[in-house]
Amino acid sequence: MRYFIRRTLFAIPLLVVISMLAFMLCKIVPGGPFDSERQPASPEIERNREARVHLNEPGWKQYLRYLGLVWKKDGSGHWHHEPSTWNLSTKYRDHDVADIIAQALPVSMTLGALSFLFAMGLGIPLGFFSAARQGRWEDYGGSFIALLSVCVPSFVVAPFLVLLFAMKLRWLPVALWDSPWHMILPTIALGSYFIGKVARLMREGLRTELPET
Repeated sequence: MRYFIRRTLFAIPLLVVISMLAFMLCKIVPGGPFDSERQPASPEIERNREARVHLNEPGWKQYLRYLGLVWKKDGSGHWHHEPSTWNLSTKYRDHDVADIIAQALPVSMTLGALSFLFAMGLGIPLGFFSAARQGRWEDYGGSFIALLSVCVPSFVVAPFLVLLFAMKLRWLPVALWDSPWHMILPTIALGSYFIGKVARLMREGLRTELPET
């Protein structure tokens, strides 16, 4: 328990230092949130934009706002917390970064879980089959499939799957995330790389335990 408390107390200043470094890097790196605007804005519009996201404030106050530690007294004399404007999206206007993440996170988690199950469901049997057939053509065939799975990246597999199963055969939809059918191609594309990883780990782990046949 004492060790846990010491590690926790040590982590607090470490997190503060990391947050300060991240904030300083964001300030030092050239560019700004409005550099992608096509039309140059007048100085007044630029000042209004900076005021909207509090870029006109001193650096120390911007850092406190970045941490969400800025409070303000209202007309009735009560203090209330001011939300940080650092989570405003500069690409999607009037959208909060937290809202965008909340919308995409369930899809990403679902896709990650399905890809994991897909890789384990094929990689484990493939590795076991190769280990059980050491020195035979089944072993070499399984090793070749595992090697091919590792060597071909997902960004190559995905267009091929879309071209074949979505555009050529028209068996599966191209995009969106509306039904289980929409999950098949992304799951295969993302999980195909890890099939070879799992199969090779399974084979190497079992080849010393199983006798050669």
